[in-house]
This record gives sequence, structure tokens and C-alpha cells, in this order.
Amino acid sequence: MSLPTLPHIPPFHPPSEPSKQDGHTDAAPPDLTGILELRVNSPSVRLYPDPPSTISDNMLAATAMTPGNTSPATHSICLLSGPLGEFLRYSRQEASKWLIDLAHDICDPASLRGSLLVWNEQWRPVANTDPLTASIYRYDLPAGITVGLSKISRREGKSVTTVTGNASTMAGRVKERDGECWVTAASDPLANSHICPKRMGDHIARIVYHTFTSLAPAPNLSIYDEIFGLSLSLTLDTWFDTYEMGLRFVSLNNYECHMFASTELPDGEYTIFGLYDRPTPSRLESNHVPPAGLFRWHYLQCVLKKFAHDDYKNLPNIYYSELPLRMKGDSDDDGTDSEADWPSKALDLGRDVENSLEEREERHRAVAKWISKTM
Repeated sequence: MSLPTLPHIPPFHPPSEPSKQDGHTDAAPPDLTGILELRVNSPSVRLYPDPPSTISDNMLAATAMTPGNTSPATHSICLLSGPLGEFLRYSRQEASKWLIDLAHDICDPASLRGSLLVWNEQWRPVANTDPLTASIYRYDLPAGITVGLSKISRREGKSVTTVTGNASTMAGRVKERDGECWVTAASDPLANSHICPKRMGDHIARIVYHTFTSLAPAPNLSIYDEIFGLSLSLTLDTWFDTYEMGLRFVSLNNYECHMFASTELPDGEYTIFGLYDRPTPSRLESNHVPPAGLFRWHYLQCVLKKFAHDDYKNLPNIYYSELPLRMKGDSDDDGTDSEADWPSKALDLGRDVENSLEEREERHRAVAKWISKTM
């Protein structure tokens, strides 16, 4: 199995000055500071109801992910907004197809029933090859079709991973499958990067999998399955985990790596360190490589983190429900014994006691052996 290849991405440069031929001047370059907006009419959108307090089965997950019958009171919802130049950094040669794909993923990722319009004295249809402009775009759904917008993943912290359990097993399988970083080909150090956060839970993850891949998930598909993970260098893992780096699908096993991280240094450069093997080591054949649809979901979350408008982010219940897993940085002695704050507490404490007993027995055996030799 070969990992997806990521072509070199040249730096983004604003369009050059208009050329002059035979006394004629080309059209003026676009205003890169002008604002691009993506909107959808509110009557086409249905809001999500309050989710169950605990999502412990597929039925409860479906309840949380199924929109109700209420629409926002506003005329339209601004979904994405930002300077044109920022959008062009990511759309690149895809032109308007990039925005069309993202509009589908926000509004109707499973069925893609809408079309993109742009306001230019009147609403006009947008073709894949049209250049993006600093304009108002609208995702237009057929009459009678209503949708629930894609939910937003907060992912504001990193869940704790213990040395044993599902997460550790997943990490071992992902590392064995990949052998090196997907982006840099570095073989060490590596991290198991989660495409969907562990706190999403198995039941919500199955809905995301089905919606964005169009494949029926296995009944026992878990968020700890290796198809939800990939090997990245430690630096890239940090950005990937916080939706500041995403993989944009280009073609089968071919992705572009897009950086959404913000830097205050305009001339700053991102660098990556690690161990590189030459030649690249062979990898095991596997059918458990993440499908393109999961990267599509993750890339959407990167775009939403950077461009989502407050209209969208402030909709009721628009964020994914999360399991109350312990997070890195949480205190180990914060005074709470709540199972909700630490679901695996009983198992972890039991394992700690068991390890302590084993260590004590080992010390006793060592002392007894030393005494038997000295007598």
C-alpha cells in the first residue's frame, strides 16, 4: 500500500498587474481585500433540537443529528465570510469549484442537491471554472427541500490517551500501517492523528462516516478504528488536531496539504524536523486507510474554524455533542470523583492499584531471593 501523495504547493502570489497588448488593457485585478460571503436562505434551513444529555446508542445519536421543524427567524444565514485574498489561498486552481464543494459540505453533504449563485445585479449561476470574486454567494436548494447545516466541531483541547486501552491499540495499528508521516515521510517521531476527535464517540462518528463517505458503516465501527487515524509528525499533528491544517482531496490517493494556522510574522516559514529513512520503508498492504470522505469532513472543519460567520456559529445546537473525556491539562487531584468528569476513573484507579501490588510483590520476591543467597 502506498500512502497518498501530496504535491508541492508553491507560495500564493496575488495576481500580477494587468497586461497591455495592442493598446488594450486587461480587466483590473480583483480587490483582494474585498469581502466574499457565502449565504443560504433561512427558510431552507431547519434548526437542531436540544441533544440528549447522554448519547449511548445509535438512536440517540440520530436524534441529536436530525434537524427539527423550526427555521431561523432571519431572512438568510451568512455561512462563510472573509477577504477574497484569503479564500484564493485555498481555492487556487480549483476556482469556484472549491467554494461549490464547501457549500455542498455545509448544507447538503450527503445529497449535494443545491447550486451556487452569485449576486451581480441579479442572482446568476456559478460554474466550476468561474473565478472567485469579492461578492455575495448563495447556496440555492430546490423548492421544498430543507436541510440541517453541518455541525461544527469545537476541538478546543486534546483528550488524554493512556498507555493501554482502545486509543493505544489504535495508535499501534495506525503506526504499523503507515510507517511514516503522510505529509513529510518522516519515520520518527510520529503521532497518531485523529481525523475525528475521540470525544465525538462511536455513535456520532458512524453518522459522520456515512454522511461524508456515502458508505454504510459497520455496526461496530468505533472512533478508535484505524480508519479514523493517520500518522503525522508531532508538529503537523498539533495543527491537524486543532483544524489548522487539512488535506484537500485532489484525486484518488492524492491530496494537497493546506495550512490554516495564523502567524503574526508575514515572512515566517513553517519547518518540520524528524528522522527520514532512505529509501522509504515498505508498508503493509491494508484496506484500513482513511476514506477520502473523512478527510473531506476534517477539511470542512478547518474552513469553518477560519471562515465561519457568527450567524452560523451562533445557531442553536450547531456544535457536536461531546463525551466528557479527561483532557490534557486537567488536574489529577481536582477534588472531583465524578464518573462523568472521568469516565474511566474506576478502571484506571484499579489498574494503578494492581500495578502497585505487582511492584510490591516483585520487591518482596527480590528481597527473599537475596536472603536465600546470603544464608
